[in-house]
Amino acid sequence: MKKYVIVAGLCLLSSGGLIAQSASTVLPLSKAVELALQNNRGIKLAETQTLAAEARVQEVKDRSLPHANASLAYSRYQLTGPFAMGQGSDGKALFEIPAGAFNATIGGITVSQEVFAGYAEKSAKKSAELLVQASRLDAKRNRSELVYTVTDAYYNIVKLIRSTAVIEQNIRQFDEKERDARNLEKEGIVTGNEVLKIQLQKNNLHLSQLQVDKARQTALYNFSLLIGLPEQQSIMVDTTLTNPVVTLEPLTNFITQAVQARPEVEANTLRMQSAEEMLRNAKSGKYPHIGVSTGYNYINPTARLIPQSQSFISAWNIGANITYNIGSLYNLKGKLSSAKTVIDQTNLQGQQQTDQIRSEVVTAYNNYQLALEQQKVISTAVGQAQENYRLSESRFRNGLVGSTDLLEANNFLLQAQLNVINAAIDAQLAYQRLLKATGNNFN
Repeated sequence: MKKYVIVAGLCLLSSGGLIAQSASTVLPLSKAVELALQNNRGIKLAETQTLAAEARVQEVKDRSLPHANASLAYSRYQLTGPFAMGQGSDGKALFEIPAGAFNATIGGITVSQEVFAGYAEKSAKKSAELLVQASRLDAKRNRSELVYTVTDAYYNIVKLIRSTAVIEQNIRQFDEKERDARNLEKEGIVTGNEVLKIQLQKNNLHLSQLQVDKARQTALYNFSLLIGLPEQQSIMVDTTLTNPVVTLEPLTNFITQAVQARPEVEANTLRMQSAEEMLRNAKSGKYPHIGVSTGYNYINPTARLIPQSQSFISAWNIGANITYNIGSLYNLKGKLSSAKTVIDQTNLQGQQQTDQIRSEVVTAYNNYQLALEQQKVISTAVGQAQENYRLSESRFRNGLVGSTDLLEANNFLLQAQLNVINAAIDAQLAYQRLLKATGNNFN
């Protein structure tokens, strides 16, 4: 006698999660997705990565602002000879410091701005901004992945609930079978051993029930973590399913949609542009750098913080400068080669990514078509299993076959009923995978 409880147990334990059934409000799939997007820690982590990329853009902008410096210093000097500056109408010096020691306070303020740096700042800013956009697309891809993960868990919950209902119905049927078998035993139609086989099968079903109950507890905890609900909160899921689209567009249409809509494709394009900007940034070392500056200087050769009139020197200045790194003629080869390598790597990664997307779409498309065909086959098998069970039960009641044949027919029927549940939900999940592969499961 085959123990269908093993097959049933495997079907049940394959589920990704469970919402405990209680008198609580039904949680639609759309609401579960919304909660997950709001509360999932992985999504929040992706958002912090985007914030970090935005902060790097601000850092680049900050570097392009004018540089301002202020200083104030006190020193004591020992002159080896007198110092004089200027000459008045009386022939005496306008400013004079006798030989010996004196105190001096020196201060100054300088503001400088680089007006041309070989496009370095512009390219660095553009590169950082492109990486921010790519980071946002990465976050969108993560949200798409989470939407499918929640959908997969939700549909598997439905699979578990429906499968549990089938097993419970079979347990009730086995109670009736046991009563019928005992009556047939009294009439001498079946033996006591046949009754024991029915009792054993019913006990196996009860064992499966216990396993499912433990699976529910674990799955409920995992699903609560996934959507960010408190562990103790009990909710219900909607066990009704909407049939997926039966008629599909041509495969080429889905591939075209995927290449155009998948966020990682656009993100890779932005990273390619960012790498090209960084190559331009590396080349900026070959250009001269031009800057302007202005400042104010103050020299007070006394110990007083506020000196007397004509006892200090102050001046302001304005200037321009041009610098050229002669070493850039020979020491930029490694930097330029590294930047070009990043471009090549990004390009190859994009090509590899496109191939993976195409493969994912083809696999999802064929799996969905297979799921639809399986539904048709399994629907036919259920009718056959029901007829087989009806004939076996009739023969058992008439003493023409033993309980082994009856239990085997029941096993085929139960498996067919479970297959109907699995096929319907698997078709839904296959369609969701196809949507995810084309980048259309999350907007």
